[in-house]
Amino acid sequence: MRKNLIILTSGLSGSSVLTGLMARAGYWTGDATFKKQEYDTFENRELIDLNLRLFREAGYKGNYLLEFSPEAVENVAALSGKIDATDFQVFVANCDRHRPWVWKDPRLWLTIRFWKNVLDTGSCSFIVLTRGLRQSWLSSILRRQITTYRYSKAYETRIQESAIAFLDGAKLPYLHITYEALIMRPAETIERLNTHLSTSLNVEDLKAVYHKPLYKNPKVSLFRQVKAMLIYLKNYSERLDIAG
Repeated sequence: MRKNLIILTSGLSGSSVLTGLMARAGYWTGDATFKKQEYDTFENRELIDLNLRLFREAGYKGNYLLEFSPEAVENVAALSGKIDATDFQVFVANCDRHRPWVWKDPRLWLTIRFWKNVLDTGSCSFIVLTRGLRQSWLSSILRRQITTYRYSKAYETRIQESAIAFLDGAKLPYLHITYEALIMRPAETIERLNTHLSTSLNVEDLKAVYHKPLYKNPKVSLFRQVKAMLIYLKNYSERLDIAG
């Protein structure tokens, strides 16, 4: 039987495209998913709710979209064995009734160490998805998340390093792909996915979920780059940066 799939990534990484592609391969995304005005994120709503509960249980009140907190990662992981895990176990059991399932929630980089003790990780495949650092920064500015490029680069890099450290520490195999590679070299990247996941996806499946031109860099358009810089300059005094 094909393994389930967990995608570890930050926000604004193109993960909705990747997860939509996985849905084309028969992965179950949930009884209900979180939909934004412009697109379906394919994020299981119950998974989101349970991750937010872990935030509350750990006393985490930060913004996971803007800050990387090693302390929060440790505090969430430390909840294992300290809180009633029944709802989390019931959720996993429900997912398993629909297997193979896919989880994609940008909160997972912060909560995956808790979930490790609820899941059968041996029945899961993992993907680490990243995006070009400048494109991530511009996209965050457009969402009014005002940071310097230096800050954004450190944030994205730390999430990637944390995810890989978790997988390596637990001796869990994973595939690392980039959003740019998926769009610019779709056949090659989809073949890597097929090999890793035992799927039979093709470029036509990607076209069904990605409605922009393939084989081109999915960078922020020039118009939106200018818009991002205007937003940045307007809110320059409020920017987050690394001290020193």
